[in-house]
Amino acid sequence: MTRLNAATEALAAAYDLALLDLDGVVYLLHQPIPEAAATVAALSGLDCEPVFVTNNASRSPETVAEVLRGMDIPAKADEVLTSAQVVAAGIAERFGAGTKVLSTGAQALHDAVEAAGLALTDEPREARAVAFGYTPDTTWRDLAAVTIAAREGAFWAVANMDATLPTPDGPLPGMGAMAQAVATGLGRGPDLVAGKPQPPIFQAALARKPGGRAIMVGDRPDSDIEGANKAGIDSLLVFTGVVAPNDALALPPERRPTYLGWSLAALTETHPEPQWNEKVDAVECGGWTASLEDGGVRLDGEGDELDGWRALCELTWAATDMRQCDPAKPPRPASAAAKQLLG
Repeated sequence: MTRLNAATEALAAAYDLALLDLDGVVYLLHQPIPEAAATVAALSGLDCEPVFVTNNASRSPETVAEVLRGMDIPAKADEVLTSAQVVAAGIAERFGAGTKVLSTGAQALHDAVEAAGLALTDEPREARAVAFGYTPDTTWRDLAAVTIAAREGAFWAVANMDATLPTPDGPLPGMGAMAQAVATGLGRGPDLVAGKPQPPIFQAALARKPGGRAIMVGDRPDSDIEGANKAGIDSLLVFTGVVAPNDALALPPERRPTYLGWSLAALTETHPEPQWNEKVDAVECGGWTASLEDGGVRLDGEGDELDGWRALCELTWAATDMRQCDPAKPPRPASAAAKQLLG
């Protein structure tokens, strides 16, 4: 019945691969997360290899690794996996070397296509496949060329369907918005979406250590966590990015993680397992008890704040699935510590 798992030793020690999202996990808008460098450096001692997984198709693995090293985060190009690489590999696997590909995106995407043994073409009607990735320089003519190629029967592969991308000016139209423009003209969606939450990028990451156990670390339930669940691997949701602990209470089943952590450092920490007391419909974790009361959830006790959120999530998710509570209804505090935790 328990959804959140326990780890009696450093979490990463149970896994062979740690798939690490970048923005919101390793850094936030180009500023490193304080714990990231030390955590990544510690993974080798736990026999867990990092794979920096990004939906961004506009930067090469070498560039990503260089950016990370500039933040004192140890990274090598062969530890980076981009959606551009997955797009190129997906086309090559289906059609073989030498296939003519219309590549619309940044230079990193063009390079990935050529590195996969494919041939670039600027003629939409000659292309057997289309590789479509984000660049702010995309024009209407680029969108038209992708549409024409796909309408003529070319296999249409897209780096990701992220509707927006984060910027200092707030969210702006991303790859998904551009792909939707093509889909509107074409009357259908892409044949392949490489990035999270779709399986291809997870399959490519897992192929780096066949048979190994992997955990996805992300801040986005709708891409990182949902994608991990689709791929059948465990996940760690961290709160250094787009969601706060109270947001996790309302997550639907497909977006619920295996573990919760304040930050990437949770990979080097132990994780207590929430304990069910079915006699009183309550979940205990650390010094906290979350219980059902009048169609809502009540939190009592004190202790480590994350243990309180673990208890709340575990009970709320189960009660929501059984339609015994409304996840949008704020939990009620029953102690001074609980009142402080819930704000």
